[in-house]
Amino acid sequence: MTDGTLAQDLLDGPDAAAVQQAHGWPSSRRLTAMVTVLVCVGLVMVASAAGSNVVSGTAKRLALTLLGAGAFLVGARVPYLWWRRHSLAVLALALGGLAAVLVPGVGVQINAARRWINPGLPIGLQPSEFAKVALCIWVAAYCERNIARMRSPVHGFLVPFGVVGLACLLVLAEPDFGTAVLLGTVCAAVLLVFGTRLVYVLLAGVACAPIIQRLVIQVPYRLQRIAAFLDPWRDPQGSGYQLIQSKIAIGSGGPLGRGLGAGLQKEGFLPGADNDFIFSVIGEELGLIGCVLVMGLFAFFLYECLKVIFRARDPFAFALGLGLATLLGTQAAAHIAVVTGSVPTKGLSLPFISAGGSSLVASMFAAGVIVNIARSEEGPADGQRRPWQDEVPAYERLTLKVLRRVGLAGLSAGSRLFDSIRPKERQRD
Repeated sequence: MTDGTLAQDLLDGPDAAAVQQAHGWPSSRRLTAMVTVLVCVGLVMVASAAGSNVVSGTAKRLALTLLGAGAFLVGARVPYLWWRRHSLAVLALALGGLAAVLVPGVGVQINAARRWINPGLPIGLQPSEFAKVALCIWVAAYCERNIARMRSPVHGFLVPFGVVGLACLLVLAEPDFGTAVLLGTVCAAVLLVFGTRLVYVLLAGVACAPIIQRLVIQVPYRLQRIAAFLDPWRDPQGSGYQLIQSKIAIGSGGPLGRGLGAGLQKEGFLPGADNDFIFSVIGEELGLIGCVLVMGLFAFFLYECLKVIFRARDPFAFALGLGLATLLGTQAAAHIAVVTGSVPTKGLSLPFISAGGSSLVASMFAAGVIVNIARSEEGPADGQRRPWQDEVPAYERLTLKVLRRVGLAGLSAGSRLFDSIRPKERQRD
């Protein structure tokens, strides 16, 4: 398929009549129902994993669930094209939040990592969780604006990967290697679908290989995680402890589980039982059947997301739905892979289920945006949609104009400086 054909297919969108002929609940309602079920599962499992702190843990989770429900409604009710209009502002807020956590007195340091901002509330704010959604919005808007130029090295690679790379560097500075990899992978997937040449990405990966090697091999605790993944019993009381306890929890659950609330590993044996290893608690208390049901819910959710994506009426909806669905699906798969020992240990929450408040709110907002895209497809076509050029806000035009002038002024000043220090050519006699 040529670039022009892809662009035209995305611009034309699907046949609205075919969407109207679907039987049963529309995709927006099915997606809402699945998100509701997953959030309810999370509420029950977090309360169970709280153990003796069940009252305070449940109260906190209820408050976070209400906050997440508000985020879901915002995502579902605000027209998704509004995020296209303000994608630059969303990006600026995301990068500002990632930079803010590195400022002493603003970012909160926990376990040698600065990932949270404490606004004076009982819960902290983790900007990297919202940055993942914000980057999906910006990348989607960028792909629509440059859909005919995505094969070029500048517009298809240097500019978008430069912005995404800056966000990943800020996340790495926290440090949070897993989130940086997830963020870069999701954005790269969307850009590749829209035409970025694979060879550019591969060359960039080769160029970054020494940096990745340094980040993984020469950082002691990351190297210990890899060693624990290969052989957790080599250090059962140290680097391999969490993975061993996770496997014990899942294995002891059997087909039917110990019963809801009857798990033992959460009682001080398994670190992060309510968050990064919540799936282990599910395996112990609900057994293999419970694990399969949870994975089935995620699979069904992603299946509905795919149907919404392929019915998208414009390139922005296609790219945004693809990015958000890939983000949620990849994060869920990575969480399950970690707790089962399929990949090296890395703290990644399970969307909609883990105890992390920022993760829950960001995930529910992302799901709400996908629901909004689905609702727009289920209604009658609203005629010719306005091109993105007509909806660029005034502040974005002014910002780009200022940056352009500053860049030209910098080039001019650099040229004059170079001319002033360049040796004068000898004059011929």
